[in-house]
Amino acid sequence: MKKTTPLVLLTFTVFSALAVLQPAQATAGGGRAAKLIHEYTLPSFSLLDFGYSQADLDAAVLNGLGATDLPAIGSGLQQLTGNHFLCVTDRGPNGDRADGNKYFPLPQFTPTIVWFQAIGDEIVPQAVLPIVNDLGNGVTGIPNAANADSIPFLTPTAAVQIPFNRDGMDVEDVHTLPGGGFILVEEYGPSIVTVGADGHVLRRYTPAGKTLVGANYTVVDSLPGAINQRRANRGFEGLAVSDDGQTAYTMTQSPMGSTSAGSPYRDSTLIRVLKMDISNPLDLRVTAEFLFKLLPLTNFPAGNAARDLKISGAAWVSPDRLLITEGSDKIGAGGHKVVLLDLTRATDVLHLPDASAVPLVYENVATDFTALGIRLGATSIVADLINDLPQITERKLEGLTILNNNEIAISSDNDFGIGDVLGATTHVYTIRLSAPLR
Repeated sequence: MKKTTPLVLLTFTVFSALAVLQPAQATAGGGRAAKLIHEYTLPSFSLLDFGYSQADLDAAVLNGLGATDLPAIGSGLQQLTGNHFLCVTDRGPNGDRADGNKYFPLPQFTPTIVWFQAIGDEIVPQAVLPIVNDLGNGVTGIPNAANADSIPFLTPTAAVQIPFNRDGMDVEDVHTLPGGGFILVEEYGPSIVTVGADGHVLRRYTPAGKTLVGANYTVVDSLPGAINQRRANRGFEGLAVSDDGQTAYTMTQSPMGSTSAGSPYRDSTLIRVLKMDISNPLDLRVTAEFLFKLLPLTNFPAGNAARDLKISGAAWVSPDRLLITEGSDKIGAGGHKVVLLDLTRATDVLHLPDASAVPLVYENVATDFTALGIRLGATSIVADLINDLPQITERKLEGLTILNNNEIAISSDNDFGIGDVLGATTHVYTIRLSAPLR
């Protein structure tokens, strides 16, 4: 992977400043069904434009990569201003093996921030910014250890695994910071990452005890230790940042704890939300922890179990009020709803003993929160994408940003066209909400 060019760095320095021009959030018109306003599609866009060589891509095709021009850039989404957006890739091309592990046909791929414009009906990339370590090398998307996700291999049938990489990240959302640079969330740690305007990792914040010894950047294990109990491949997915860039929220993608038969966590719908002071990217601090439950299973297509539901995107509405997407990407039963999450009356459990208890207390389906004196966050549906917008057929809708008083944009993750999404491309949809955000 080549290092970022000065032109790309200059471009991102300029356009990260545009984020402060994003309109303040107010209300959206209610009393109607959600409506699709526009659909944008990413045309063929070669991974050569990400800095990989033709030889790299030829080798990746031999390793099992089906296409080299279908990058998955929709894992996170932020409107900068007007038709200018930021989005981000995840860990890169990977597929499922018969043994339950993953193969990475382009193992040198590194998570990348992309600036694009929405023009006509197309997503038009303008610049890419790979995430790099202290050595100036791409961090890659290879897992940190076996407990981060699964064992990585080069091909679907390779017998020898790829070495774990302590620098590796599975990035899922991105947002600019007021002084320049970016904040990211990712699944492996799960962790929160601050990077400079040049893509260089400034800090990676992980749960207590996860120090990632050997990483080629600074790791601070200051997040609540209970987050270490997150399910495989279900770390932090959504990121909501306040308009002034001083406060951020993230949450576990799904409930924590084992899903094995007989586990008290198997059918849990409990999600933890972390509130953070991000005014100093070099000293991010968790200031509160809230709890809420996913929508009842009856809101989603038949064939889903509670463990199939998850959070995939988040955006800031007002203090302690967020917009999130909930749903399932299960084949044949996928579907999402946009939900207003109100934490204004929720109990802050950050310093309560049960918050750090292992075995987990809050995720246990038998836990009586009323008896514990804990008030959960409240949720209400503001856009039903399943019933109102059947023309949106992507199962993986992962990026979310609020455009103006009435509309949002959602982006899809096409998994680089691998596996059951073979041939799919990235889409961005603008949607008029069905209920007010106030």
